[in-house]
Amino acid sequence: MLGHRRHPADRRARPHTTVGARRRGGDPVTRLARAAVARHPDIAVASVLRIRALTRDSVGLGTAERERNIAGRVVLRGRPAPLPGADVLVVDDVVTTGATARESVRVLHAAGARVAAVLAIAAA
Repeated sequence: MLGHRRHPADRRARPHTTVGARRRGGDPVTRLARAAVARHPDIAVASVLRIRALTRDSVGLGTAERERNIAGRVVLRGRPAPLPGADVLVVDDVVTTGATARESVRVLHAAGARVAAVLAIAAA
């Protein structure tokens, strides 16, 4: 998520699995976000969400199945900086049904962050 540093904990969060990032040769969304804000030192970039192992691959699943598959699987990564009051922008690589984005927003709201928007690099 990208956030304007009105509060010290503003962040950019993109939920991802470590295995998936390795398979794709790294985390291109984080690299893209860092490049986008390189000239804006008041904006922080941080991966504060991760996805615990899914019950099954979401390829081919419909909206309701994706919602069930992702429910409770997006979690805060480690011990991120305090999020209460942070203005954030969730950034994801591809949005198909929005299930992961909705679950990410739910987790961030529960942690006290204010999610300004969700930005997808592509839609499927």
